[in-house]
Amino acid sequence: MVLIVEFEIGTPILRRTVDAVSRIDVEEIYQSETGSTKLVCWMYGDDLEDVEPALADDTTVAAVSLLEDPGDRRLYSVTLSERGQAHLTYPTAAKYDIGYQEITVTEETSIRARVPTREALFAYRDVCREKEIPFRIQRIFEESAAAGDRYGITERQRKALIVALEEGYFDVPRETTLSAVAAKLDISDQALSARLRRGQANLLRNTIGGPAPT
Repeated sequence: MVLIVEFEIGTPILRRTVDAVSRIDVEEIYQSETGSTKLVCWMYGDDLEDVEPALADDTTVAAVSLLEDPGDRRLYSVTLSERGQAHLTYPTAAKYDIGYQEITVTEETSIRARVPTREALFAYRDVCREKEIPFRIQRIFEESAAAGDRYGITERQRKALIVALEEGYFDVPRETTLSAVAAKLDISDQALSARLRRGQANLLRNTIGGPAPT
């Protein structure tokens, strides 16, 4: 039975930066063509002018690029330093088919993930311990009980998919653009793209990607 697990890890990644802001939402994690790891993150805070000095002082960050600045928050592309990559647990999650659904950095890094088995969860936990990263489970339940959503998508992914569908983004030919849908949701193009990809992946895994009927 597939599980939804909400847990906290004591990773140093973006720890210096979050001291200067109220919250960081990680929208996407990916590897660039050069092999470096990048995070696409929304930064929230009372004084966003503090964000870039904090990022510059953060030893887990190698480079930063501002993507969006709607005023009340900022979206950055953050390239991790060697120290940041050394503490990254995402490759382990991918190895065991653990899919991150939400990542929020405050006093701790809180993650909501779709986990295929308890054995995969324990393997992930063991790697965290090897890296000396504290790991604490907050909540664990079967996916079928996850907010009544049998497809394993988050509320934000669901909303993005529905708006994109209603606006004609999936029509052939398309009736709207990614930017237009993103504007309707008041998020960046990059954030919308990540939500659509994750939501579609979860839908496929839980429909045609599941076991074949007997």
